[in-house]
Amino acid sequence: MDNIKKKIGIYSPYLNIFGGGERYILSIAELLAKDNYVYLFEEYKLKQKVRDYFDISLDKVNFVSNGLFLTKNIINKYISLKKMDYFFYMTDGSLFFSPAKKNYLIIQSPSHIPPLTKLNRIKLVNWDCICYSQFMKDIILKKLKKKAIILPPPVATNKFISKLSKKKNIILTVGRFFRHLHDKKQQFLLDVFIDNHKTLFKNWKLVIAGGLTENKESSYVEDLKIKSKGCPVSILVNPKFEDLVSIYSESKIYWHATGYGEDIDRYPERAEHFGITTLEAMSGECVPVVISMGGQKELVTEGINGYLWSTKNDLVSKTSLLINNPELLKDLSPLARKRALDFSYDVFYGKLKKIIEN
Repeated sequence: MDNIKKKIGIYSPYLNIFGGGERYILSIAELLAKDNYVYLFEEYKLKQKVRDYFDISLDKVNFVSNGLFLTKNIINKYISLKKMDYFFYMTDGSLFFSPAKKNYLIIQSPSHIPPLTKLNRIKLVNWDCICYSQFMKDIILKKLKKKAIILPPPVATNKFISKLSKKKNIILTVGRFFRHLHDKKQQFLLDVFIDNHKTLFKNWKLVIAGGLTENKESSYVEDLKIKSKGCPVSILVNPKFEDLVSIYSESKIYWHATGYGEDIDRYPERAEHFGITTLEAMSGECVPVVISMGGQKELVTEGINGYLWSTKNDLVSKTSLLINNPELLKDLSPLARKRALDFSYDVFYGKLKKIIEN
């Protein structure tokens, strides 16, 4: 970008959820606000919560009421967006005409891809699509007949400083608690651990951490707590970012199972479309043992910086391999972090600026 500050608008209808997508678009806001005028269409009260939960600073971001997008006042929306040099929109599957000079449509997952109607074909002409992974790029091309730009989410690698000497016998999994659409399969992972904690995983602990953003899923968390009673299992609900950093740095092995038991060819939205928590774990030198589906396959190289699995037996055997070979675990830990550095904020910002400049 030239030295002239640009006006950049950003909007997501999901900023009350606080998941990976929200971290992504708020990171874009934080970084672009360094050298530009960034306008986030959201209530100001969100600012402190974002700092507490994501450790993202929005001090240089201008907050504008999101009412423009919650009403059908098309004229006011048009006037506001026409002032923007760039506009980033994280779609919920909807699409609209934007008069900004340049428009970027962020598509998180297959379930967020707008239907290819005749009207949407016309609307899409004015949008460049952005996605997290090759997994998503292929699906977008198939469904929208449009090439997307891959911009993987960033990881605050500088905040995940780990010392192997302080590592504990902890298997960690992180993900939001909910059972529909994008189930993180905590129930499955808990069952695997309970079945093996007295034998193959003896003297190890399982930590399940994640956000609880929907009250209706409280019963799911309670079910997990009841089932884990009497076992070396901790369940952390809505941990602050600093607490997550601490548990990542203490853990030795990271589990991820999103998509397990699902027909991904038919329902690709049930796979992990990227895997930000896997990279966060790797940043903390936590060795990943993750399902070989979706975006996970793009992050982990088998036997080099972690392991991929397809079946329950595969998950158990590869976890046991690490548990029974401390030296192997020690060797893979720094290699896991090395891979995560490919997704640092500096790398992300460089790619983001290149997208805008082009």
